[in-house]
Amino acid sequence: MTDEPTDRSTADAMSPDEYRTTLEALALTQAGAARLLGVDGRTSRKWAAGDREVPPTAARFLRFLMAAKISPDEVMKALSAAH
Repeated sequence: MTDEPTDRSTADAMSPDEYRTTLEALALTQAGAARLLGVDGRTSRKWAAGDREVPPTAARFLRFLMAAKISPDEVMKALSAAH
């Protein structure tokens, strides 16, 4: 077994198509995703259009929600209750 270094940015990369598909699967609009991820709506639109790369942390979080079957609404409610 070899221990090859993993380029996290490549492993965590999310294409614009995957971003849009993930938002659809999570029933999120681009504006809703922006609120969830704490970015401006224009940023979410740029990710969806491929004008900017989706940051690895945002990609991992969205994939986590999908894998854990956690709804974005649950996350937003939990965050609201924490304040």
